[in-house]
Amino acid sequence: MIDTCQANTLYKHFYSPNIIATGSSEIDQSSYSHHADNDVGVAVIDRWTYYVLDYLESQVTSPTSKLTLGNLFDSYDESKIHSRPGVRWDLFPGTEQVGRERLVMDFFGNVQGVEVEGGVGGNESEWQEDMRRLKEIVDRARVRNNATDTRKSEAPAEKMLLQERKSPTPRLEGAAKVEVGEGWRRRLLGGATLLGCALIWGGASWLESRR
Repeated sequence: MIDTCQANTLYKHFYSPNIIATGSSEIDQSSYSHHADNDVGVAVIDRWTYYVLDYLESQVTSPTSKLTLGNLFDSYDESKIHSRPGVRWDLFPGTEQVGRERLVMDFFGNVQGVEVEGGVGGNESEWQEDMRRLKEIVDRARVRNNATDTRKSEAPAEKMLLQERKSPTPRLEGAAKVEVGEGWRRRLLGGATLLGCALIWGGASWLESRR
């Protein structure tokens, strides 16, 4: 059972036997929502799914119901669903003629019996042994993890303190010395430039007076 846009195009690719397939819409058709939740702001259920569930809940009222898949598929109403549902019968033995007679409860209410090989007691003991081994693996992993965390936390506090003291101090002093040295160099360069300008100006004035 497929409920999505262009749903019927999906079951056309099925090839396994013993399948009855049905979808909500043909190619180039959308599958529309039935209603939305105003609080959440999204669609709650599609129209095809809504009416299929409505049929199952209102018509299939007991495990002994004799309604068939033919009755279910005949209940499709395109005016309510707003698309064209489809059914594929050819993969089922006997095709549509036999498939329409299959009871709805064979698909939606069937109960299968299960036989456990080896008896309940043996399976229970094996299960308990598996749980014991799993617990041992978890305990060993916890011990390894705790040991790793302990080794990391045992680093001497004094060693960490010395590393913190050593790392920043020389860098700051070196930076201060470089900054002071650069300042004096700039001052000497500025003074020499001014002195050179003064000598040039003085020499030019003396030559002018000689003329």
